[in-house]
Amino acid sequence: MKKIVYVLFSVLSLASCKDSSFTINGSVEQRELNGKKVFLRERISREWKTIDSTTITNLKFTFKGVIDTAKITYLVYQSPQNKRVRQAFVLESGNISVSADTSGFMTFKGTAQNEKLQTYQNLKNEFNKKVDKFVDSRKDSIKTPEQKAAFDKETQKFNTEEVGIDKKFTIENINSLVGNHVFMNSFFGFSLTEKEEIVKLMNQETKNVKRIQEIIADMEVEKKVAVGQSFTDINLLTPTGQNLALSDLVGKTDFVLVDFWASWCGPCMEFLPELQAFYAKHKGTSFEIYGVSLDDSKDAWVAAIKSHKIEWKLVSDLKGWKCDGARAYAVNSIPCTILIDKKGKIVGKNLSISEMEKWLSKKDDKK
Repeated sequence: MKKIVYVLFSVLSLASCKDSSFTINGSVEQRELNGKKVFLRERISREWKTIDSTTITNLKFTFKGVIDTAKITYLVYQSPQNKRVRQAFVLESGNISVSADTSGFMTFKGTAQNEKLQTYQNLKNEFNKKVDKFVDSRKDSIKTPEQKAAFDKETQKFNTEEVGIDKKFTIENINSLVGNHVFMNSFFGFSLTEKEEIVKLMNQETKNVKRIQEIIADMEVEKKVAVGQSFTDINLLTPTGQNLALSDLVGKTDFVLVDFWASWCGPCMEFLPELQAFYAKHKGTSFEIYGVSLDDSKDAWVAAIKSHKIEWKLVSDLKGWKCDGARAYAVNSIPCTILIDKKGKIVGKNLSISEMEKWLSKKDDKK
């Protein structure tokens, strides 16, 4: 259920075995994958790097090599349905076996760290199946605002359950390679208090991991822009090259929603029609949106604005995840929204449409 999330991390290195060899023996269930490529990749400084590749033959594939430091890597391939399949595992010395079922879910065995990570992957896989079943059973039956509100309420329960899975595994394994990996890919779902509790459990080696250092620094920013605090100003360029500050809007309407998004963000595009309907209903003296794009291509940004006919205020510095506006609010996943009232106070973050409706209704009741 989580939003696309884009958490970019440096290579972990908490265990090492100098000049040790590894073998990965893999199998797949779909015959259509014969002759297709499987890639061994890692994420370094926000870029995907291909370590090796091989071809699936007779439903099997093999990787061999030498690794001096265990690290999180990914097996990646394109499914027969043209869907990219990607799953993390620990590349370390030893014999690693992996099997991919028809859904693309992979099971890794053979080394201690992979066995540990697999327990987490299994929990998340079962959780995702449950969520998919729920969504499929409800998606065609939502006809009224009341039904949508009920759906949002159930969805929030799932979000809470998923955060619980992530938090439990993180706490139990925080000072390990796999524990760090899960934390760095799920921390955005934790409250500031929960993150502070987890950081207290970290040893110095874990705190020295570059991405974790960045997360800890962002936690200090979060305190400054928490619900109840005054907003932090943003001043970026519109598509026509004009400066537009958030402070130019705050106070002019009852509420301003800061919407962090990007043209390449699937969940952002899925949320867009619902947000557009909400905007059409409330725009004017009640409501305005300040859309901050995390695009790095102006052409892609402008094309998305035109094709989706986005009408509210839009800005970007075209720096991607390094966007000054995103860093001012410690944004690590999108879509991300911040609701600010007329006095400049932050009253909510990542609220559902129904929750925002309640805020605007409260204001209307006072008129």
